[in-house]
Amino acid sequence: MGAGDLNGDGIGDPLAQDNSINLYGYYGTGNGTFGARARVFSNWGGSYNVVVGVGDITGDGEGSFGTRTKIASGRQGYKGLF
Repeated sequence: MGAGDLNGDGIGDPLAQDNSINLYGYYGTGNGTFGARARVFSNWGGSYNVVVGVGDITGDGEGSFGTRTKIASGRQGYKGLF
């Protein structure tokens, strides 16, 4: 999933979950490649079937994680998914 800039360097960083439900960040280098993966969380999201990277919904300007917050039910709760 595309999550935005996780490490604050101004370059987009995707996230990926492995079969052992570990969540990894792949830090973008700015030239179309990625650095080595970095584990963000262990034993994360085993009950999730869909996760959407929505950006900074709190407006705090930080690429961090807080507690899980439901913002809508189904895709009808969004103005658009791109």
